[in-house]
Amino acid sequence: MTTTSTGAPDTAGTQDSPLDLLIVGAGIAGIDLAHHVAEAFPAWQWEIHDVQSDVGGTWHTFRYPGIRSDSDMATFGFPFHQWPHASTLGEGPEIKEYIRDAARASGALDRLHLRSYIAKADWDSSKGLFRVTAESRTGDGESERPAERIIWARRVHFGAGYYSHDNGYRPRYPDEEEFGGQIIHPQQWPEDLDCAGKKIVIIGSGATAVTLLPALADLGADVTMLQRTPTYIGPLPEVDIISRIWKTVLPEKAAYKVARFNHGARDMMQYVVAQRAPWLFKAVLRLMQRRFISAEVLDKHFSPDYRPWDQRVCKAPNGDIFTAIAGGAKVVTDHIDGFTRQGIRVSSGEEIEADIVISATGLELQAFGGGTLAIDGEELDATKLTAYRGLMLGGVPNFSFTIGYVNASWTLRADMVSKYMVKLWKTGVRTYAPVPPETPSTRPLLDLDAGYVKRGGHLLPRQGESRPWQYIQNYLVEIPTFNFGDQHREMAFDDAVPGVLARGNDHSGAVSTGTHKAPAEALAERA
Repeated sequence: MTTTSTGAPDTAGTQDSPLDLLIVGAGIAGIDLAHHVAEAFPAWQWEIHDVQSDVGGTWHTFRYPGIRSDSDMATFGFPFHQWPHASTLGEGPEIKEYIRDAARASGALDRLHLRSYIAKADWDSSKGLFRVTAESRTGDGESERPAERIIWARRVHFGAGYYSHDNGYRPRYPDEEEFGGQIIHPQQWPEDLDCAGKKIVIIGSGATAVTLLPALADLGADVTMLQRTPTYIGPLPEVDIISRIWKTVLPEKAAYKVARFNHGARDMMQYVVAQRAPWLFKAVLRLMQRRFISAEVLDKHFSPDYRPWDQRVCKAPNGDIFTAIAGGAKVVTDHIDGFTRQGIRVSSGEEIEADIVISATGLELQAFGGGTLAIDGEELDATKLTAYRGLMLGGVPNFSFTIGYVNASWTLRADMVSKYMVKLWKTGVRTYAPVPPETPSTRPLLDLDAGYVKRGGHLLPRQGESRPWQYIQNYLVEIPTFNFGDQHREMAFDDAVPGVLARGNDHSGAVSTGTHKAPAEALAERA
């Protein structure tokens, strides 16, 4: 099913009748915010734009066999829209329809503009509005200049994530032109690909490869996973036992909330143990894995030399990847020496035959959907801006974004970001901007030892050395941070905002701090 709504009335988004909010991205983050906005501000004019042809974000982009969540659905699902299935992890098509249901309930489908690329968001200080350039993408390969719509909005929020949906990371392999078969990236999976009876080599060892191996084996393929380094893989029950237990002792709505917190707290405790007592995490994980696979295979192919959660720990419902390997699928841990006509030659000298090679080699990072930010026509370099609480940018007015956790469920943080922004907007302040820190930071926003972060982390804004400029990867720590205390420390409001604007390419943080006031003070002065 494809949604093709044209969104809000044509009279909205003009200088005379600006949108109250423009949301970019119709995946988990965008639809989560849409729900809270619809509930808190029923009179607002708002739209949601997505460059893709349907809602779903990641779950529309990726359509390879077996595509599923890598977080339990008790936390990856919306807290306000219960996951309707019993499975611990969600399958891609199920998640996409679940997002559509939530979008329909919030009214987002009636305000949705698809194939709409937000090319530029330019803050006009004289008007106190964003001038947003939206380009229409037909998707039919036309080379003509895309049609543009100029949208005026009081606030802009990017819920488009941090990677490119157009292209994944696809390295050029030695002698790949010699190969007689197909090379495919999972992000561009052919709809009509027949895998039955084919020899398929998956290059990679992350969540995509771990998902693909058992799925392709089930489709009748002769599968080999070729990895340079092993990955930690945790077997888990296919059915969500934690949620099932809470449903037996609590009413349904209460059980959903408690199970959500239970899953989130458990994941954070596991992360802390993994980082501070890795020997214990490894020992417990190995006990779980040994139910499915031999110690010899574990020692050779599933014993990384880095700490757990330096890179993401993958999930395997009912140990499906280990079951597939026990049933005939193969794993090779080696380096690629080069491609041959028949397949891939590795450093040991072995040649792995292949009809199809899947380059499950990760994502290409990009900031804010690939579009640009500007203030009064001067383009900003996002890589030199510092993120405030991991949801706004120093010196950029009325702009916010969502980035979830990389060591837990994305939605846990996405929902907290939505609630934080709604709480700020409820104060009634017209304009707001974080006051940039005086000391510039070079600390990357994403602090994870994953390949895609190493390659593209420099393309994103940075984070600071102390709060509120840190992007904290801990759900239990951020609950009080987002809900209590001085919520708007180091923020400027209304008349104080012009003194803290980021300008041109000067993003050192050495800007005038002005007089920043709490929202209540700003409101009292206007009253």
